[in-house]
Amino acid sequence: MMRKSKKSKDARATTGSTAVPKTRKAGARGFAGRGLGEAKVLHPMREMRGTNYQVCGLYPFPMGGGSPISGVPLGRNLITGEPVCCDPITWFMKLRLIANPSAFLMANPGLGKSSVIRRMCMGLSAFGTIPMVLGDIKGEHVLMIRKLGGAVLELGRGVGQINPLDDFGAMAIARKLSPARREELLTELHDRRRGLVASLIAIQRKEPLNERERNILDRCLSVLEEEHGEDATEPPEMKDLLRVLKARPEQVRAVALDRGSDERYDEITEGLEGSFNTLCGAGSFGRMFAGQSTDRIDPTRPMVFDLSRIPQSDSDLRAATLMTCWTAGFSVVTASNMAADDGLIQRRRYFMVLDELWNTLAAGRGLVDEVNALTRLNREWGVGMVMASHTPSDLMAVRDENDRHKAKGILNRCGMKILGGLARAEMPLLTQSVSLSQREQDQLANWQDPAAWTDGRDGDIQYTNDDVFTTTTFVSDAAIHEWLEDSDEAEWVEDDRTRTPPPGQGKFLIKVGSRAGIPVSVDLTPTERSSGVHDTERKWHTTKKRMVKKGGSGGAL
Repeated sequence: MMRKSKKSKDARATTGSTAVPKTRKAGARGFAGRGLGEAKVLHPMREMRGTNYQVCGLYPFPMGGGSPISGVPLGRNLITGEPVCCDPITWFMKLRLIANPSAFLMANPGLGKSSVIRRMCMGLSAFGTIPMVLGDIKGEHVLMIRKLGGAVLELGRGVGQINPLDDFGAMAIARKLSPARREELLTELHDRRRGLVASLIAIQRKEPLNERERNILDRCLSVLEEEHGEDATEPPEMKDLLRVLKARPEQVRAVALDRGSDERYDEITEGLEGSFNTLCGAGSFGRMFAGQSTDRIDPTRPMVFDLSRIPQSDSDLRAATLMTCWTAGFSVVTASNMAADDGLIQRRRYFMVLDELWNTLAAGRGLVDEVNALTRLNREWGVGMVMASHTPSDLMAVRDENDRHKAKGILNRCGMKILGGLARAEMPLLTQSVSLSQREQDQLANWQDPAAWTDGRDGDIQYTNDDVFTTTTFVSDAAIHEWLEDSDEAEWVEDDRTRTPPPGQGKFLIKVGSRAGIPVSVDLTPTERSSGVHDTERKWHTTKKRMVKKGGSGGAL
């Protein structure tokens, strides 16, 4: 038997041979060493998705997906790249992932908050749900509703008005209901009228009605409803409520505690009479609530209340109109559901949008209770709902400490929270209601950063207003229109901002309870982009086109 000498072993060790010992095993990247083929770059594996029925034969290689694919497609998971589908109705009714069909959407302005709302509205509309935008103060959702074949109800000074005492179709349905259902619907209508009028007065006074005034308001409404009855052709108006108050009926005097004295009655009701006068057109609200509603709500079609004609400086009128629109929408849903319960119509599903929530909550003390009453029954009445605000601080902007706790409860009750870019200073307040890890907080804070200084288009021509409007080159009208028809030039006219969006634009974190959030990037489809439903800067584009066309009228640009 021959033995290998020690010398031969040493020689092999010093020759630099690349021979691989038999006992050596390859690592995750292959054999390490020169010429052994170690992979320095690992290409990601291609991932595909399928149902359990489709991929069961590939076991054990498949793995469970991390994001639900039932509901409205929102975008792609930022971690895995898989599609993410999300809406409060599907996650509640079909997947049972949330306790009630509601969502709270929160992000800084300009990061795509309204685009998420529109995507949900369009997707749910395709599923047979009727979207109702109950107050659009910027006109952002008007084009979407029109594209869906819905109704746009314009409200504003000299544009349109809404009657706080309107039944919104409830009386017509009540005549067809069973006696028990009719009584229930009429009681619901009475309570909503009382709550709405009290809210409007609270916005005007900056404080709620006292107990005696609420009782007087309740009795005045009861007397007025008895006068009109169920066969009235039109609902009562605020001037009718004022007339009942001045008439001193016995039912009202009983709760006013005037002790049989007309002078005492007038003294007790003086403040309420002044508030009624304001709602009748004698105050800062103008004629907004003084007559019959300009338009009627069709419960079978998508709809939006367009409040863009109300100036931002008129915050009280805007808050009062929003509150009235919310009440109108929920009244329509209530009547529709009761008719379905009696078998008169097929049950309809509604998706209600309550945007700019902070605007109403901060308008007056005690309004949080009224919003709470409107939003608590979304699960009982089969209504999906999304509420939107900018930051957690907006909810805490109410003046009364008790109202702040109740406003926080509105956020806590929502089944899901969809969070976009928020300032780091908002995190301590946000984490009181939403369970967020430190990594998730950092992610939300990074998403609110602005876009880069440069747009990354090195070598491209940079057009400015001076390049276009200060040249002395003569251009005819025909040349201008031909230039506008060019897709490349028209793109500049439509949007001459940087093409590099902010890092958090379209990025959101979906949170349900204490589960880890699902980071999603909302991608707009070519159809959405070409339709313009997500373009919230159309007025800028129209102005630029008008200026360009005007510059070509037989002269220089």
